[in-house]
Amino acid sequence: MGLRNKLFLQHTVTIIMLLTAMYFIVNYTISKSMIERDIRTLSQYNTLHRIEALKIVNDKRISIEQLFSGTYAPLIASHLAANSNFQVQLFALDETIVGNSGDKENLLKRDDIETALTGQKATVITESDDTQYLIYSAPFMYEGKIVGGFRYLLDLNQHVQTLDEMRYWFIGVALGCLLLSLLASYSFFSILMKPLHDLKQALKLVSVGDFSKKIVVNSKDEVRELAKDFNHMSDSLQHHIEMLHYEQSKQKTFYDNMTHELKTPLTSIIGFSDLIAHMDQKDDIRNCNVYIRKESGRLLNMVEELLQTSLKGEEAWRVKLQFMDLATVITDSLRILEPTLHKSSITTTLHISPCDVYLDPERTQQVLFNVIDNAIKHSECTHLDILLEDYEGQGCVRIVDNGKGISEQDRLTLFVPSEHKQDRIISAQSHGLGLPLCKQLMELQGGNIVINSRTGVGTEVQLQFNKGLFW
Repeated sequence: MGLRNKLFLQHTVTIIMLLTAMYFIVNYTISKSMIERDIRTLSQYNTLHRIEALKIVNDKRISIEQLFSGTYAPLIASHLAANSNFQVQLFALDETIVGNSGDKENLLKRDDIETALTGQKATVITESDDTQYLIYSAPFMYEGKIVGGFRYLLDLNQHVQTLDEMRYWFIGVALGCLLLSLLASYSFFSILMKPLHDLKQALKLVSVGDFSKKIVVNSKDEVRELAKDFNHMSDSLQHHIEMLHYEQSKQKTFYDNMTHELKTPLTSIIGFSDLIAHMDQKDDIRNCNVYIRKESGRLLNMVEELLQTSLKGEEAWRVKLQFMDLATVITDSLRILEPTLHKSSITTTLHISPCDVYLDPERTQQVLFNVIDNAIKHSECTHLDILLEDYEGQGCVRIVDNGKGISEQDRLTLFVPSEHKQDRIISAQSHGLGLPLCKQLMELQGGNIVINSRTGVGTEVQLQFNKGLFW
């Protein structure tokens, strides 16, 4: 059973109990009030009847003994009961009813007469022939002695009918009030429970990671505070989860790029090692060892950088710009890639001259390695033209191949990170990380990368470097 139904049931039981209690209280109060009113009325009549009886005796029409005798008592009882709605009886000292204005001669209960003959007034409610009667008995004093008494019998059927009508009206009004109260309380509980129901639904959404549901409560009570706290909690959870995903994404991107770049020095080391096995000249072997050592040092630096990044919680590539000759970096990079180019039967032509620009030599070398490695693996080219041009305050490296080219559709997604591509393809030759990383590294150095290509003609990659600081 839901909370709303529990509250509604509790409210219903409470109202019914209150109405029942009110019914009995009102019924008892009205009934008692009517009896007390009748008793006062009969008491007043008794006083008048005593005065009238004493007047008759004092006028010496009859003696006091004749007043309560069987000869005169019936006439006096009928005279006293004239124009009244009750029955009058006169009783003697022996508790015998000597005069009666009605047809009720003897009622079962006579305790009231006995009490009246002791000098006290007595009131009794009794029943005879399915009719209730209010009996009021009072002693008659003459010259300081009790000589008899008056007894009044009032039919209570009219009172019973009045009480029955009152009960019907009360029950009808109570049922109407109960119905209206239940309708009002059900509506109130529904309004009260709506934000709690919304909160329940929102909690279900939160449990599955959906924080979009917000609770709106216009009332100024504890429910509004609860809704406000829930919305604040939901926003905080969403913010923290988004931050966590963002940090994880940055860390993953960095580690993906870093591990991707570890392949280049390893490939160079393996390539120079293979060359040494076919060399006889000590100078050539010595040069290969120099490059092997250089690439090993670069590999060690990259591993160290990866370790520092993990320990410090960093995620971006660190760039250290230097104003130096771009041609030297290109020459050095091609020398390292020479075994790979030779193995792939790709020839190169260099058109370079000294050109000083601001760059990070290690990051620039990473870009050159990735661009040339893509040409080797994907362009199906046999020749590379590498040109270094100096114009408009920039140094521009152009790497042109004679391969199969890139379609226009593929060019639109070259720099899109692979995790955002719907048709992402991962193979042993490609992870989709190289070109997005190149763009990131060039922008960190204040430069840019541009790719132009025509299908069946070839591809040109431009690496643009600044001759002045870009910040």
